[in-house]
Amino acid sequence: MNHHNTEAITGLLDGELKGLRRWMVQRHVNHCSACAEEYRRQEQVRQLLRANPTVTPMSDSPEFFWSKVKTEIQRRGDERVAASMPQLTFADWLRQHQLALATAAAALIAVVGVLWLTPAFRGTTTVAALAPTTTDFARVDHLKTPIPHTVATAFDSEDADVTVIWVTGLPWTPDMDRMKTEFANLDT
Repeated sequence: MNHHNTEAITGLLDGELKGLRRWMVQRHVNHCSACAEEYRRQEQVRQLLRANPTVTPMSDSPEFFWSKVKTEIQRRGDERVAASMPQLTFADWLRQHQLALATAAAALIAVVGVLWLTPAFRGTTTVAALAPTTTDFARVDHLKTPIPHTVATAFDSEDADVTVIWVTGLPWTPDMDRMKTEFANLDT
């Protein structure tokens, strides 16, 4: 402690300071004449107050006072006292429920954010593509990401088990191996 702090001296006298802080203040008081004088003044005031405690005068003895209180309680018996209840305004209610309102707003924002990021909510769909094999077409797994600016149209075929899906907006190449590569790279 390198400056004069009367609050620290008061804390030292009150026993509020502990450990290193107490040691530092005590050391400063021992080496600083101004703080040592303040310490002696505060200690003298405390001794005067302890020597002359304030006494609150009562008109009655404590026993008589409590007997009067007991008599009044018995006299009133089960009598109910009407106390008006304060009316809460909307602003009071809002102040009391700030945390709950903030939590509800954060939850609402989180739900809207999740819905916004969900492809089904935004109206985009994933497209299933057909990859040609040597003899027939086989179904490729659903694409993990939607393909922007594309439209998938299904055409029924004369064969009962075959549906042709035409995807517009994708690059077309007559080379089937290159087409497989194009479809495979759509998810990356």
